[in-house]
Amino acid sequence: MTTTSTATTDSHNPAIDLLRASVTLAVVCHHAVLAYCSFSRFDGHHILLSTAPVVDPQRWVGFDRLVALNDTYFMALMFLVSGLFVLPSLRRKGYRAYLLDRALRLGVPFVACVTLVMPVAYYPAAREAGYHGAFPAFWPASFTDFGWPAGPAWFLWLLLLFDACVVCLGLALPVAVRALAACPDILLTRPVASAVAILVGAILLYCPAAILFGETRWWHVGPFFVQESRVGLYAAAFALGCAAGAGGIAHPLFRRDGPVARGWRAALVFALASFAGLRAVGSPALFAACCVGFCLGITGLFLRTITILPPWIGRGTRLAYGVYLLHDPVVTWCQYVLLATRWGAIPKAVCVIGVTLSVCCGVTRLARCSGVVWRVL
Repeated sequence: MTTTSTATTDSHNPAIDLLRASVTLAVVCHHAVLAYCSFSRFDGHHILLSTAPVVDPQRWVGFDRLVALNDTYFMALMFLVSGLFVLPSLRRKGYRAYLLDRALRLGVPFVACVTLVMPVAYYPAAREAGYHGAFPAFWPASFTDFGWPAGPAWFLWLLLLFDACVVCLGLALPVAVRALAACPDILLTRPVASAVAILVGAILLYCPAAILFGETRWWHVGPFFVQESRVGLYAAAFALGCAAGAGGIAHPLFRRDGPVARGWRAALVFALASFAGLRAVGSPALFAACCVGFCLGITGLFLRTITILPPWIGRGTRLAYGVYLLHDPVVTWCQYVLLATRWGAIPKAVCVIGVTLSVCCGVTRLARCSGVVWRVL
């Protein structure tokens, strides 16, 4: 089999590239199966209070486990991976150019998603709730009567906010940003102490917020949504990514013989044990432990096992961002069309995932032919 180059640079690492694409795949699968979980419910009066935009009467309890497990780590892992590239990019581009680039890559897609993509995604939900108007009438109503859903695009504005905070910190306290350059070496030479510190920090950030706000409540103003209890956890994951990536992803920390890669088994065993405890007890501390364990374990697994990528996978990883931005309407419309069928929950979910990936990869590949769109996707 022909493979891509094994070279690791400050901007590309085969393991990290595949990890980023795989987390996007986990997001797609998560949203695809939500319609078929045993706990799924649809609120026809307030569709944003539903567990998913479309809920099918055919369910499978196995999807409950997948959703519960994904929910403990996958968005935190996305923030962590995003943070890995922040400081090298800042050094390469400078503060002004970096922030303008992030506004283009995150701000513009966020606006496009919440004004164009998400109304298309939630129109089937409105139809399921009994709305009989055509889409041109639903589109303006989605910003008012239907709560202006943001869907997965909430990640974009929060990530842009975190990026802006790093820029402000760098401008106000440049010594603090320069001090982060020592973090990769600390993580490399003191991995156990670092892992314990990360775990304690995650618990201290998450538990008070979960108790104060509840573990599932969402705050929003207009299309700016965020899960209240997890803001600190996501900020910590992003900060950890910034610190770990301060030396670039060519740093020895990210080698297959580095401490993160060597410790992947222990981290995943810890995560799975915490998940079992979480299912039995439901403690916020165990949720934070799951998050840390899975983030470190999955990252380590990819670093340990992935050194080269076949060309077709390498090309696929470059489509991940477009898939993330576009997948929700394809998911909801597939689920809506399949409501009338009696295939069963598992075949329906497989169909939704397959169609979504095929359509979104194709549209992204086509859109990237445009020079303007290529700069965003």
